[in-house]
Amino acid sequence: MRPQGEMQFLLPLIGKYIFLVGFLSLLCQPMAALFFRTTGTGIADAGSCLTSTVWADEVDSKTTLPVQPTAATAPTTTAALTTAATISTAPTGTNKPRSGFFDLLHGELSQQLVDAAAWMDSFFADTSYVKEENHSYVKVRYDIFKEERAKMTFDPAFDLRLALPELERKTHLVFSSEPAQPVNNVNAPVQTASERFGQTDQRTLTTAIHYFFRDTEQESFFLRTGIQFSRLSPVIVLEPRYRVLFPYTNWNIRFTQDVLWRSDTSWQTDTRFDFERLLPSSLFFRTSLDGLWAAQVKGYVYSLSYLLRQPLAPTYALDYEWINTYQTRPEGELTEIDFRVRYRHSFWREWLFFEISPQARLPRTSNFHLLPGILFRLEMFFGG
Repeated sequence: MRPQGEMQFLLPLIGKYIFLVGFLSLLCQPMAALFFRTTGTGIADAGSCLTSTVWADEVDSKTTLPVQPTAATAPTTTAALTTAATISTAPTGTNKPRSGFFDLLHGELSQQLVDAAAWMDSFFADTSYVKEENHSYVKVRYDIFKEERAKMTFDPAFDLRLALPELERKTHLVFSSEPAQPVNNVNAPVQTASERFGQTDQRTLTTAIHYFFRDTEQESFFLRTGIQFSRLSPVIVLEPRYRVLFPYTNWNIRFTQDVLWRSDTSWQTDTRFDFERLLPSSLFFRTSLDGLWAAQVKGYVYSLSYLLRQPLAPTYALDYEWINTYQTRPEGELTEIDFRVRYRHSFWREWLFFEISPQARLPRTSNFHLLPGILFRLEMFFGG
C-alpha cells in the first residue's frame, strides 16, 4: 500500500511539472525566434546564445578551461557548422533530398545548445559533469562556510583520477577524499538532490576503479567499484551510472540514472530529468526534476530546481539557483526552499578558481525561517 500511496502523490506533481515546462517553452519561443533571426544566407549570423563572436575569439586565444577544453566555445564559422547537419533525421515515406539550409540551421542550433551546456557545466565543475570526465586530472578544493546560528566550517577535499592509456582510456583509477555532509543539510552549503547523492555524515576516503562501457556526447555508461574508508572502517562500493541526451533545436532533454550500493547502508538511487535551453543575452536556463531513494530512509526525497547561468566574460560567470525539496514520508510535504547565487572566477592561472556563494535556506524544521549563509571556495585543477 505504501508504493501505491506514493504514486498517487507523485503523479499529480509530475503532471504539473510537465505543464510548467511546456508553458515555459511556449513563453520563450517568440523570444528565441527573434533572437535566432538570420540575415541573408549566412548561417553564422544566426547568433550564438553562448557568446558573441568577439568573446568566442577571446576564449580560443586566451584561455582553455582545464575540465572541458574542447567545449569552451560554440562554433562561429560556417565551415565549422557543416558537421552539425548529421544530427538531422532522414525523412520518412519519401526519397526526396532534404533542405540543406534548414537541416544545417537545425544542426547548428542544436550543437550550440549542447556546447553551451558542456561549457557551463565544466566551468562550474558540476558534480554530474565531473563524474563523466574521461581524462586524468587532480582537483584540490578548500571550502570555508558560515551560516547564521552555526560555527564556521573549514573543509578540504581532493580528487585524483588516472586514465590508463593501455586500456584505451576506458579504465580510471580514482582516489578521493570528501568532507562529511551534515544530516538534513544543516550548517552546510546548499546542494541539489544529485549533489547530495552518496554523501555520508563522516569524512570519507575512496579508492575505486571507473570503467566506461560507453562514452559519447549523446550517451554515457560507466561502472564504479572500490572501497571507501570512514573512520578506518572499509565499505565496499558499487555504482553503475547511465546518462542519455536528446538534443532538439531549442531544448536539450537529459535523463540520468545513478544506482549506488554500499555494504553498510544497502541501496540508493538517483533519478534525474534535465530540461535546458539557451536564452537571449547569453543566458542559459535549466530546470531539473531529481529524485533520491535510499533503503534506510523513509519515503522518497525529490527536488524541483530552476537554474539560470550568466557568463560575464571568458573567465567569470554567475549562477542563480532556486531549489524546492520534498519528501513523501512520513507525509508528502515541502521540506525546504533554497536560494543561492554563485560567482565563479578563474584568476591568475587558467587552472585556479575562486568562488563566492551567498545562500538562503528556509527549512520546515525552523518553520521556514530564513537562514542566510555564505561559502568561500578555492579550487585548483591540474591535468586535462
